[in-house]
Formats: sequence, C-alpha cells, structure tokens
Amino acid sequence: MKTVQEYLNDPRITGDIGLMSGADEIRIIHAIRLKQQDEITGMSFEEKSSIKKTDVLFTSLGLPLPEYVNLSGQGRASINV
Repeated sequence: MKTVQEYLNDPRITGDIGLMSGADEIRIIHAIRLKQQDEITGMSFEEKSSIKKTDVLFTSLGLPLPEYVNLSGQGRASINV
C-alpha cells in the first residue's frame, strides 16, 4: 500500500489547484483520507474509476450492471464510486 508521502504526489492532490495553493496541513489531511479510502475499499482510484466507466457504458447500452467480485476472498464487493 502507498505511503502518505506517495499520496501527497498523487494527481488527485497535485492536480487540485485549491489544495496546492492551501496550507501543507490540508494536503496532508487530504492525503491521509485518500489513503484510508483506498485501504477500506481495497481498490486504487484508477480501479474505482475503471469500474465507474464500465457502469456508465453498461447503462448507456441498456445492459444490467455487472456484479463485481472481491478477489480477496470476502465475496461480493460493495462499491461506492
């Protein structure tokens, strides 16, 4: 899993003008929140983004959404994207 320092260099933080122009402490808190969020879901931002794009595609084609499986052995994943 990534460290807080690695999250500070994450595009979700470096690409946010408001965060980059704010106090260092705010960026650190945001990095910690991103780290916790990724650890809780067990998925990276890129993985969640990919799932969201898939859901949009299926919906636009009028297809039922696919069921996602948590491969860590915990059964069906619940995803809040």
